[in-house]
Amino acid sequence: MRNCFSPPRILFSNPVKPPDLYADGWLIGGLILMLLGAGNWLVGLTKTEQYSHILARASEGGFDQSYLSFDELDDRSDSAVLAPLTQQERNVSYANARMDFYHATFLTGQILFALGLLVVVIAFIAAIRRDARRAMRAAGPRAPTG
Repeated sequence: MRNCFSPPRILFSNPVKPPDLYADGWLIGGLILMLLGAGNWLVGLTKTEQYSHILARASEGGFDQSYLSFDELDDRSDSAVLAPLTQQERNVSYANARMDFYHATFLTGQILFALGLLVVVIAFIAAIRRDARRAMRAAGPRAPTG
């Protein structure tokens, strides 16, 4: 006699096999999305931190805005005198744009990872349900006893 707490043998007689999983396109697609998202997440995180440190160092020095009102300079001498100052501002602007790009990469990575995780979970549930239906069909209808 079977214990009332033991699972029915029908459901566990034919478990999900690895070929059933790696042949499933949804599962593979979800895993690829997760890997791509994790890569973007990691690259975006490290590069965003790198450029935020560059911007923090640049903001410690600060910019002197008094050079914008040199009335004594003409157009030719203006570019020669002010070039180092504007180059520093240009570098900060480039670093700011790069940090924004990598922040978007970071957020995209998180979204791709979450979407891939959702697809993987749904694919696993579908594989388990498909396996349970197959096991139930293999058992066939039971004849009444008694």
